Amino acid sequence: MKITLTGKQVDIGDRLRNHVEEGITNSVNKYFSAPISCAVAFSKEGEDFNAEVTVHPAKNIVLKGSGVAGDPYSAFDNANAHIATRLRRHKTKLNDHKGKTGLAELANEAVFPLHETEDEMDIDINAPLTIAETDANIPVCTVSEAVMYMDLVNECAIMFRNSSNNHISMVYRRKDGNIGWVEPKAEN
Repeated sequence: MKITLTGKQVDIGDRLRNHVEEGITNSVNKYFSAPISCAVAFSKEGEDFNAEVTVHPAKNIVLKGSGVAGDPYSAFDNANAHIATRLRRHKTKLNDHKGKTGLAELANEAVFPLHETEDEMDIDINAPLTIAETDANIPVCTVSEAVMYMDLVNECAIMFRNSSNNHISMVYRRKDGNIGWVEPKAEN
């Protein structure tokens, strides 16, 4: 993990740098195995020192924490405790969605048998392959949770069962970078 330290009217010595690197590494590695980066900014306002910690533990996840104290070490420790709490809550939220029951049954219902005719088999050789995914994990979640899960697993689309209406839905990343949501019409 790349750790960047900056100081505004604060001298960052080797001792403070080691304290910050050790504290951040312990806090982040406890919840995320391969964090990307971290930035720690120190500043001084009057007699107090401010420490602002910005952690990038995984793709599309950025958490910030801040602390104020009479010395830079205590200010960093306060900010690091704030970050550790936010990391724990975020990791717990991610893990809670993995343990939903009935997902295997939902996945089996969503798989359709493959029946090809002779005409379908004469396809252009240069065309991309269509691969049937037989073991699909279709989580039951809200739209925002599905977007979060899609970003965490680094996929361009994810199918899910919407917890508000129990319909199969899909979220995907559009070419313009925004998120699209497909909700099928309710059958009458």
